[in-house]
Parts: sequence; C-alpha cells; structure tokens
Amino acid sequence: MLGLADRFPEAAAVFCAAEIIGPAGERGFSLADASVGFLAIWFVLAGVGIGFVETAETAAVATHAPEEIRGSAFGLLAATQSLGNLLASGVAGILWTVVSPGVAFAWAACWMTVSLVTLLPQLGRERRSTR
Repeated sequence: MLGLADRFPEAAAVFCAAEIIGPAGERGFSLADASVGFLAIWFVLAGVGIGFVETAETAAVATHAPEEIRGSAFGLLAATQSLGNLLASGVAGILWTVVSPGVAFAWAACWMTVSLVTLLPQLGRERRSTR
C-alpha cells in the first residue's frame, strides 16, 4: 500500500500494524448494523489492513530471500497466499451459512490476532538487530 513497507527497515512493523487494523475492521463487521456509514468504516479498516499485509509480505520476501531464489520465493508466497485465501474463504463461508455472519468475521479477526501475537517476537528481534 503506497510502498509503506519499503520505507521502514522492518516489514514486520508494517505487518504488525496491519494485524491491528485488519482485525478492527473484521470485528466491526461482526458487530455492525446494516447502516452504510458503519459498513464503510469497517470496509476501509479491513482494506487498509489487507493492503498493509500484502505490501509487507512482498517487501519481506524481497528483503530476505537470496537473489538466486527470489523468484521461487515470490512463487511460494503467491501459492501460500492462494491456498490460505481458499481455505479461509471456505471456512468463513461455512461459518456464515451454518452459524452467522458475525461469527465468520469474528473467526477472521481471531486468526489475525493470532498472527500478530506470533509475529511480535520477530519484530523485537529485528529492532534489536538494527541498533
């Protein structure tokens, strides 16, 4: 998103920001009424979160993958994202249909939060190594 991850030495910092913004949007969807104003807010938050994630993942691959395998690393990233999108959409669709839309969005927000908690130690290591 606007190359923000490229402006920071740690793509992990941008990814962490996304993992805070994104779940806020998803959680908002799970609680929102059908008013256009509230839905617009949640769409913007979720979209910014996804934009940050996509940019940070690409920047991390470009930064950390050795040049001789960088193309393969981008291919692996794309395959991982595609499989994750397929599985997440399937599970969210089942939750939406069987339980409720709110549960589907809450499930997505929970997994984003797990991602953030998992990534925080990496962010600390990167900050220590750049000092």
